[in-house]
Amino acid sequence: MTTGHPGGHDVFAMSRRRSALVWGLVVLASILALASSLTVWSKQQLLNTDQWTSSSSKLLADDEVRALLSAKLVDVLFQQVDVEQQLRERLPEDNQNAAPLIAGAIRATAPRVIDSFLATPVAQRVWQEANRVAHQDLVKVLEGEDIRRLSTANGAIVLDLSPMVERIATRLGLEDRLDPTAGQIVLLESDELETAQNGVKILNFLSVFLILAVLGLYGLAIYLAHGQRRRVLERIGTSLVIIGLTVLVARRLIGQELVDALVEVEANKPAVEAVWIVETDLLRDLGIVTVLYGLLALFAGFLGGGSHAATTIRKTLSAPLARRPFLLHTSAAVLFLLVLAWGPFASSRRLLGVIVLATLLVLGLEIWRRQIAREFPDAGAAVVAEKPGAAPTT
Repeated sequence: MTTGHPGGHDVFAMSRRRSALVWGLVVLASILALASSLTVWSKQQLLNTDQWTSSSSKLLADDEVRALLSAKLVDVLFQQVDVEQQLRERLPEDNQNAAPLIAGAIRATAPRVIDSFLATPVAQRVWQEANRVAHQDLVKVLEGEDIRRLSTANGAIVLDLSPMVERIATRLGLEDRLDPTAGQIVLLESDELETAQNGVKILNFLSVFLILAVLGLYGLAIYLAHGQRRRVLERIGTSLVIIGLTVLVARRLIGQELVDALVEVEANKPAVEAVWIVETDLLRDLGIVTVLYGLLALFAGFLGGGSHAATTIRKTLSAPLARRPFLLHTSAAVLFLLVLAWGPFASSRRLLGVIVLATLLVLGLEIWRRQIAREFPDAGAAVVAEKPGAAPTT
């Protein structure tokens, strides 16, 4: 965590050229870290079927979104079915003049009936399965696979909600002349596939490259900052905190601007805001985790520093660590596994993130343990002297 004299201070000054290089690497890595957050969120949100399905389920569970969807489904049904004509055919000849009034009443009550149905477990399962199937097909095609004669030349990817629409039509008594394609939402046309496939290739590349670049640049900056490594680590921690907060603030501000710009009907804004909040849950998690990483880096810099509190902590731990060298790593491993089991954020369960964090944790703790051993060699000597048969000290 630091180099320098045992007190934990950085005592070697970098040359002006090396200092400019180190801080340039930190700034570049921080910019790429911000871009990496956006690419990771985009990839997981767009190409991860579990994430897509989970977000879709949350959307249907939201009252505002469900109310808006109910209104849209009413429009679809009444476009597909001539309700008034159906009623005329069913009513006795003397009562056919009442068909327009009954049709109007059905249309007025339909949103509440549909909303009530969409809130049921049956509707939730149909919605979830339809989204999962459609997204799996979408991802396969975007990654270059041909499915069910679908390629860049013909066909389209659709979200098939027809089973849900049929159930709703049955509840309203409108199923007799329902179009079989009612409820099919086109997600991607065939003439858009090639462009989308190229975009996915770029996104997949950037999501991996940017993470590796950020880690590599931060690591290189710390390596080159001989004598100032603790200070650079603290600056990296500060940068990560700022990046995480920027992501969180931007999520709120951009969402509000998008809703105001895209939605003209004031009554629809709450539903669209709910969609934005749900679809950017992962981005929020990434922002929070980035802040936590930054705080950990700052805490690591503090533990390796020359303050009275940090020195006292190291001195207190010197004897226990000398007696049980693996105590530090074992305790950290248990805590790390507990955090993973808890899994407060979706991004904390990503395999690559877990591996990176575990590696950094192990390296940081080992560097810190060795620093303690160098600063307080008497603790190790005392442990050796306590062992049976140990040579007496002079």
